[in-house]
Amino acid sequence: MRAKTLGVFLITAFAFFVALYWLSDLPRREARFDQDQKELLAYGEELFGPPTPENQVTANCQRCHGPTGEGGEVGDTGRRAPNLHSPSIAQKLAVNPEYVNLVIRFGGVVVSGNVTSPMPAWSVEAGGPLTIQQVDALTALVESWAAEAAKQSQAPVANTVEAGQEVYQTSDCQGCHGPELQGVGDYPNLQNIGNEPVTDKLPNPISQLDNLKADYAKDPRQFLEDWIRDSAANYNDGDPTEMPAHPEAQLPDDALQALITFLLAQKQ
Repeated sequence: MRAKTLGVFLITAFAFFVALYWLSDLPRREARFDQDQKELLAYGEELFGPPTPENQVTANCQRCHGPTGEGGEVGDTGRRAPNLHSPSIAQKLAVNPEYVNLVIRFGGVVVSGNVTSPMPAWSVEAGGPLTIQQVDALTALVESWAAEAAKQSQAPVANTVEAGQEVYQTSDCQGCHGPELQGVGDYPNLQNIGNEPVTDKLPNPISQLDNLKADYAKDPRQFLEDWIRDSAANYNDGDPTEMPAHPEAQLPDDALQALITFLLAQKQ
C-alpha cells in the first residue's frame, strides 16, 4: 500500500514538474534569445571598429562608414560611404531579406552591379578575412540600426526641398552623386539638374536617349520618377544602366516625390 501511495505521489510530482517546465520554457527561451542577440550585437560592434590587441581581425567598417555608422568619406576617392542608420536599408531588406548579408559577404557589386564599388567582399568564401559567424554578427548590427531608423521614420515625408535633401542624404544617392551632388568619378553631377537633364554626363550610352530628352522637356518630374524607379526598363530596353532601380518597397512614393522636389531645386 505504501509503495502504491509513493508511486502515485511520484507520478503526480513528475506531472507537476513537467507542466511547470513547459509553462516556464517560453520565457526562458526568450530570455536566452535576448541574451544571445546582445552578445551578437556586441561582437558586431567589435568587428565594426578597428583591430585591437584582443581582436586583431575586424572589418574596420568605421574607416569608411564613420565611428557609429553614420557614413563618411571613402579615402580620397570622393565617394561617400552610406549612412547605415537609414530607413532605406530596412526598405531594401523588405524586398530582399539577405540584402545586408550579401553586401558584406560578397561586396557592393552583388546588389549594384557596379564592379568599381568600393565596398569589398569580407567573407572567407569570397577571399575576405571574416568567417561566416563574423559576417552574421556584422549583419545583425547593421540590420538592428536599419530597423531602428525605420521605426523613427514612420511619419509621412513632406514634399519639400528640406525633406527631399534628407532623403538624399540618408539614401545611397551620395555614394555615386556625392554629398554636394557634384558627381563621383564617372557618375553625373546633379547640381544643375533643375535646369537641364544630365544626358551628356551619363557613364554609359542608353538606347532611348531621344525619348529621355523629350520626356524631360515635357515633364521633368515625371521623367525623374521614371528614371529613378527603373531607368533600365523605361529608357534602355531593359538592359542595366549604372542607375539602380528603386521600387516603391525600397523608396516609398512620398520619399521619392520629396527627393525629386529637392533635385529640381538644384539650379546654377
